[in-house]
Amino acid sequence: MPAIIRDGGLSEAEAGYVGAVNLGAYLIGALMTPMLRRRFNDGFLLRGCLLVSVLCLVCSIFPLGFIWLAWWRFLIGAAVAIMMINSLSLVAIAAPLHALGKATGIVFTGVGLGILCAGALTPWLLEFSLTVAWAGLALTGAIGAVIAWWGWGALPYGARVAAASTAIGRPVLSGAVLRLIAAQGMFSVGLVPHSIYWVDYIARGLGHGVSLGGAHWVLVGVGAVGGTYLAGWLADRIGFVVSLVLVFAILAIGIALPVLIVTPMVLIASSLIFGAQPALAAVIAGRVRQVVGVEDMASVWRYMVLSVAIGQTISGYVLVSLFNATGDYTPVFLTGGAAMAIGAILSLPIWSRNNRNT
Repeated sequence: MPAIIRDGGLSEAEAGYVGAVNLGAYLIGALMTPMLRRRFNDGFLLRGCLLVSVLCLVCSIFPLGFIWLAWWRFLIGAAVAIMMINSLSLVAIAAPLHALGKATGIVFTGVGLGILCAGALTPWLLEFSLTVAWAGLALTGAIGAVIAWWGWGALPYGARVAAASTAIGRPVLSGAVLRLIAAQGMFSVGLVPHSIYWVDYIARGLGHGVSLGGAHWVLVGVGAVGGTYLAGWLADRIGFVVSLVLVFAILAIGIALPVLIVTPMVLIASSLIFGAQPALAAVIAGRVRQVVGVEDMASVWRYMVLSVAIGQTISGYVLVSLFNATGDYTPVFLTGGAAMAIGAILSLPIWSRNNRNT
């Protein structure tokens, strides 16, 4: 984002709105998923979305202005939503209960690897040009698509059949499920400040430059790779409810703290904590599986993704507008921390009369 602004490709406001469009497209993808699942099997959908995503990255190379980039970032956002609903429900169906946390953790470790690659490559590629940086990200995405294509073929046939036969219907939404959906929405709101403004805050807000901003994005990737697997391992041992509240609380602190206490160690900790945020998605996915079972997993997970999409869409535009109006990062990041804190409260076991499952 700071490189695009610096090179004059987009204004500060346009760059922020491109990020918001990318997040908002998640809602469209989530809404389209049931219709697409009725027409196509999971294998076709997942591999089709991989190809669309690579195409979006390739088209982003060309500096053709705000509308052009916003469209391709919109399309890739929708494709990611479809992939996340289908791939995570597939893993939750196929994984044995005793290793559920580990399995969902591994899914989101893939997200972390992508962040790590992007953070490590982008600052180096930007030394050549913005076009070269986009091309490098497109190549990285293409490599990921090839690996994922192989992964689908390597999946046991029985798991593929189970996934294909699990239609997205309309499950009974109990109080526990509704609280999880609401907590997931708060989680998505809490992610927006770092997703759009973290590197920009370090590079331009604090005056440290793009190189240090990119280095912190590498730390985000490190946190995602290590933290996600660790959270899954922890959930298998101390329970999904305790792990869920704990991860929410840590994220709340990590997102709000760097605008209150600006020291190198706090910035490093915030990058690592935010990087580990896919851990919460992994833990909450396991908790959903515990609450609703295998049969309704895909259906409820669609509501979870819709909650993320709605939260990202609304908060993305609101927080970008707030920053454009004030020019101040502080209220943006404090809002994200508060949303995570609300998510922790919604996840507390005090809401359930019967806590034996927690």
